[in-house]
Amino acid sequence: MNTELYYYSGTGNSLHIARELQKRIPGSKLIPIISILDNDVIKTEAKTVGIVFPIYLASMPIPVYHFLDKIDTGSVQYLFAVATRIGTFHSADVTIAKILRRKGAALNAFFNLNMASNSPCGLVPKVPGFEKMVNGWIDKISPEKVTRLETVVQERIGFIIDTVRKCRKHRDEGSLLQLFIKHLASVVIRKTYSDNPIPYYTDETCTGCGICEKVCPSGKVKIVDKLPTWKKEIPCYVCFACFNCCPQQAILIKNRYTMKKGRYIHPEISVDDIARQKAC
Repeated sequence: MNTELYYYSGTGNSLHIARELQKRIPGSKLIPIISILDNDVIKTEAKTVGIVFPIYLASMPIPVYHFLDKIDTGSVQYLFAVATRIGTFHSADVTIAKILRRKGAALNAFFNLNMASNSPCGLVPKVPGFEKMVNGWIDKISPEKVTRLETVVQERIGFIIDTVRKCRKHRDEGSLLQLFIKHLASVVIRKTYSDNPIPYYTDETCTGCGICEKVCPSGKVKIVDKLPTWKKEIPCYVCFACFNCCPQQAILIKNRYTMKKGRYIHPEISVDDIARQKAC
C-alpha cells in the first residue's frame, strides 16, 4: 500500500496514533506537518493519505488548515483523517471535507479517538465550580485513566486499519442538525479564544533551559534574557506544548492554572519527539 501519514501533535497523543497506524500499514511513511509547511505546494505521490491531528478550539489546529490548503491531491485515491480529542464535539470533519471539495478531492473516511486531555482548563473562564473542575484534571490524566483510554484506542485503531485497507467510506458524525450546531459552536469558541488568548507566564523556578522554545510549533515562544516570552505578533497554536513540556512546571496560566502539579505528555512520546516535528 502506497501510504503517507501526515501528523501534527502538541503533546504526543496524535503522534502516538500516527506511529501506531504506521506500524500496521506496511510501507507507510510518517511525515510531520510542521516540517513541510514552508513549502509553497506540498507534493505527494501516495495513493492513500492519512492525516492525524488533535482537536483544538472545536476544530483543526492552524497548521492542519495550512497543510490542507497546500497539499496537491492529484495522485490521492483515498484520503482519511483521524482526530484525537477528549470526547468533545468539533467541526473538523466538515471543514476538511469543504477544503478538499474546493480541490476536487474528497474526505473518504473520518475517525475520532478519545484520549487524555493536555489542557487543565482550556478557555473556560472563572465561574462557580471552576476550581473543582481544574483540580479534577489531575485525576483525568492519571496513569490508570490513560491506560484505560489506551485500551479502547487500540481496539479502535484495529477498526480504522480495516476500514483503510478496504478503502471503505466512513464518517464519525451525527445528523445534519448536529453538524450545524458543531460548526456554529466552533466559530463561537474560536472567537472567544481570539479575544482571550492563553495568558502564560513563568514563576521563579524557571531555569531558562529553552525547552519551551524548542517544542513550540509556531515559534511564538522565544527565550529572551534567559526567560521565555510569548511573542504577540506570532499566533499561538493552542497546543499547550510549552506548558506541559516544562521540566520545572514553571509555566503557569494566569487566573486559570497556577498549580505546581499536573502536566501531560503521552507516556509513549518524549519531549524530543515533539521538538523534532519542526525538523525538515
